[in-house]
Amino acid sequence: MYITSGIARPRSVDRLLSILWQIQQIQNFSTTWSNSQWEFRKHWRHLRTAHSPHKSSYWSERYIYSGPFTNHIANSSTNQSASSSTNQRTGPPWRILFFGSDEFSVEVLRKLQTDQTRTKSAERVVEKLEVVCSPKRVPIRTYADEHHLPLHDWPLQRSCDQFDVGVVASFGFLIPKRIIRLFPLGILNIHPSLLPRWRGASPVFHTILQGDDVTGVTIIHITPRFDVGPILQQESVSVPDRCHAIQLGSMLFDKGADMLLQCLRNLPEMLGNAVEQPSSGVTNAPKLSVDQSWVRWAEQSCQEIDRLCRSVGQKLPLRSMWNGRTVKLMDIMDPTITKDLAIPVSDPKPGSSHYHKPTNSVCIRCKDGWVGFRSILLKKTLTAQEFYNGYLSRGHLKDKLFESSSSTAS
Repeated sequence: MYITSGIARPRSVDRLLSILWQIQQIQNFSTTWSNSQWEFRKHWRHLRTAHSPHKSSYWSERYIYSGPFTNHIANSSTNQSASSSTNQRTGPPWRILFFGSDEFSVEVLRKLQTDQTRTKSAERVVEKLEVVCSPKRVPIRTYADEHHLPLHDWPLQRSCDQFDVGVVASFGFLIPKRIIRLFPLGILNIHPSLLPRWRGASPVFHTILQGDDVTGVTIIHITPRFDVGPILQQESVSVPDRCHAIQLGSMLFDKGADMLLQCLRNLPEMLGNAVEQPSSGVTNAPKLSVDQSWVRWAEQSCQEIDRLCRSVGQKLPLRSMWNGRTVKLMDIMDPTITKDLAIPVSDPKPGSSHYHKPTNSVCIRCKDGWVGFRSILLKKTLTAQEFYNGYLSRGHLKDKLFESSSSTAS
């Protein structure tokens, strides 16, 4: 009415009209946003229920939908890399990026490379093979250099969108979700145990340390957490009598490489039939530490010390204190031979020692008997007889006890 009468409106009316106009704009935006949210939820439910190609819950979360709603989700950098692959394959041969580090990794990489060089291309499951490893001079790097395989340092500084699937074998690093999502078929891991038993960095060592009679190999589809992904394939293996960790690990990864090639031949089907790990029976296998190599003579039995030596001894020789110095004990004898020997030591205490000439070993008393070692490292490696001649034969050293370290004893 102020306009028609030609009278100027008060400033308070202008302010009120401005506020009302802003409220109207907010209401319009809210309605539009609500409708957009409803549309997004509707299409996302459709995506998860009708277009998820695999039963694995992880796979359904990472699957990239290519329907009419793609424009709303394609702005994510990780999704964009995965969905941009216009030549995604549905069957072998595959383009593989291999993640590894140690001698166990080499076992697997060697079989993948052998498959890649098959003369009959129709039988191959590997077309392209490149390697990711630590910048350090680890065994897998040496092997890749010698066989002219392309190498990439970890952490990765380049895209992985030219590969179909990743393979991990004894890698030692956690692979983040942003890298896992770059592979259209995800990443497979060879784990040397019957998961969920012995999740972690040292499953082979803990298998022997705990005296397991049966172990195995598990192929899993990895997630951004260590060793918890769905299982594609799993097979049991009997643990050989008194085997060492490196011997068992080599055997398991050799078998795991064969299982991996089987999975790769039927990968889409294997992914579709993957099963989640059971929640019961979970045990952890943390990385080895030097503290684990110290012998506790009063607490450990002959069998326990033997398992300790066979599990960690090739990486970390068993340790003990003797005459105020650290010594390393090597070449342990079968405890069934030494445990009940008639050693001429009156009132033997844990840590008492005696040179046993018939077995050429230094026998040390533990919780339930005697454990024999054929060589001892002091300043240098000495045979049992050399250790006796140089030290135990001397009267003032004869009764010195082998002891645990102060930190281990506490």
